[in-house]
Amino acid sequence: MTIDEQIAAAQARLTELQHAFVDAAYDSAKRHRLADQIRQTRDEITKLYDRLPV
Repeated sequence: MTIDEQIAAAQARLTELQHAFVDAAYDSAKRHRLADQIRQTRDEITKLYDRLPV
């Protein structure tokens, strides 16, 4: 899988996590878990962008 494909997959996961976060509006524990996953996915995307050639 190329870096571009990895970025696209991570961005798709991020979108799904963000939708799940909104859907979990009344479940504090689930929101905290999703927030951690969102943070990790954003970090992963940042690292992937850093690996792209200039």
